[in-house]
Amino acid sequence: MILVVLIVAKETQKGFTVGVTSINGGWSGSILIFPHVVTNIGNGYNPTTGKFTASKKGAYVFFVTVNTDSNNYIYLDIVHNGASKVRTMSHNSASYMTGTNMAVLELSKGGTVWVSRNNGQSYYSHSVPITTFSGFLL
Repeated sequence: MILVVLIVAKETQKGFTVGVTSINGGWSGSILIFPHVVTNIGNGYNPTTGKFTASKKGAYVFFVTVNTDSNNYIYLDIVHNGASKVRTMSHNSASYMTGTNMAVLELSKGGTVWVSRNNGQSYYSHSVPITTFSGFLL
């Protein structure tokens, strides 16, 4: 009986942490794609598109951290189904400033969440990611 409960609990877990492992001083794209997958429980995050897709309805927590390159600035949004929900602000008042934000979002099955550039350019990272995106099902 206990084994069955553990298998069901494992199948309901959803969560990911992804990052970038390089510097891009002139990035001016739309969706920030995080190709370095640290973990992807449930395979909800797609490292090719940069989007997380919910496999089940529920409340999810998302967190983004961005570090700017040199004296640049960047504002990134956590976007749910095309609507910006929260924004990071990493200013250029000093070298390598960090911006973070978190959102708790209610997703339907098939709902998508991604990180999008609102303004500015550039991000900094390292072989161990500094600029990251994470999410998990509550």
